[in-house]
Amino acid sequence: MSVATSEIKKNSENNAPTLARKLALGGGFFSLFFVDKGVELLAIPFYQMTLGVDPFLFSLALTIPIIFSAFLSPWAGKLSDNCESRFGRRRPFIVVAAWLNCLFFGLIWMVPEHWSSETQLLYFFITSLLFYLASPFYSVPLTSLSYEITRDVNERIKVMEINSYFIKLASMSSQWLFPLATLTIFSSVFVGIKVVGWSIAILVIAVVGMLPAFFIPDKSVVVRQSVKGITVLQSIRTILSVPLMRLIFVIVFIQLGCAAYAARMDYYILVYYMNDGNISEGAVWKAVLSMGYAIIAAVYIPIVSRLSRIYGKLPTLKVIFTLALMGGIAKWFIFAPGVQWLLLLDPLLCAGIWTAMTIIIPALVAEASNQDSDNTKVRREGVFAALHGWMAAISVMFALLVGGVSLNAIGFDASKGSEQLPSALQYMKYILSLGTAISSLFAILVLHRFQKKHYKA
Repeated sequence: MSVATSEIKKNSENNAPTLARKLALGGGFFSLFFVDKGVELLAIPFYQMTLGVDPFLFSLALTIPIIFSAFLSPWAGKLSDNCESRFGRRRPFIVVAAWLNCLFFGLIWMVPEHWSSETQLLYFFITSLLFYLASPFYSVPLTSLSYEITRDVNERIKVMEINSYFIKLASMSSQWLFPLATLTIFSSVFVGIKVVGWSIAILVIAVVGMLPAFFIPDKSVVVRQSVKGITVLQSIRTILSVPLMRLIFVIVFIQLGCAAYAARMDYYILVYYMNDGNISEGAVWKAVLSMGYAIIAAVYIPIVSRLSRIYGKLPTLKVIFTLALMGGIAKWFIFAPGVQWLLLLDPLLCAGIWTAMTIIIPALVAEASNQDSDNTKVRREGVFAALHGWMAAISVMFALLVGGVSLNAIGFDASKGSEQLPSALQYMKYILSLGTAISSLFAILVLHRFQKKHYKA
């Protein structure tokens, strides 16, 4: 390849994507939010609180499929990286997986009412396993497409910024799904959950989920035989040798594992501590809180984006984790009966970190991928996206599993309704407040040490 041709190719890669392409990609991430979070958001109030299945068994039924999905992700990434179809590397996977995800997501909520609790839980496990086995074949190619849409670091932040708006919009709307399913227009919550579940499956996961495949160019590349010969494990070892990627893994686990484990207690506190076991009322306040998070997080988006471009990604992360540390302490006083509207103060301090997870962290993963590509001359954005997703999934699994164990250990019993042990409710507050504060403090220390030793961005 001549110097002139190489320069043209480089400029083409760095060209800013059009607004239509950015919006289509954002639509894909809107759909991806429901692929990642939809099962948990509906299953906790439906299967765990309404049907009253055992918290630990429920956490197993929810986390085991995530484990399978996580370990399948690198292979989904490699298949996508090596695809040479005339439709591109990513687009065929996005279209097919969107409809598979649609089918399996809808089936999760078709559980018969007359079945025993144990059979209902088994049904949930099987259908959610099918769903999570299909999900990486959508999430990994879509995320890879977001890395490849531009190689310009500042333009990439802007792309992630738009993705974040769509993610926050999805977050804002998703928390109202279960309250919608409990409306009196439905004869029962079983009917409501079916209508809501299939509506999300078809309209959001399938239809909106296909938009990136139709609007974003995805030229197929000829994969060299030497690259095809690289195994998934070899790619993983190479990726883990990149210091920046190791830092990303640690930060992702701290936030999506440890801090998210603490944050999961807010739902139970809202229902059983602040609303005397009224699941519907607690779900409404959970929706109000989540809307507050989504709105404030959306306000944070341009702030995080601008700070990242001016001062660097890691210094910005440190500032945001400091706010989350203060927010963890404030949670102790905010989550109390009779002061429900104080809940809206919680997102002011803690929403910023969730914005950073959708702007800064993906931009860092793309940067690490570019570093690897420049050093090894191998394009494997799919495996990078898969490993990021793998760590996120492992972290979520940790949060869910430890959360289920903790609920049993502290004496929580969904069948008791408002008659929960006072000590159980108190432990929930400890986990929510101290868990958030300690996780944020640890993240600050890790970032400070890494920035001092390795990296300034």
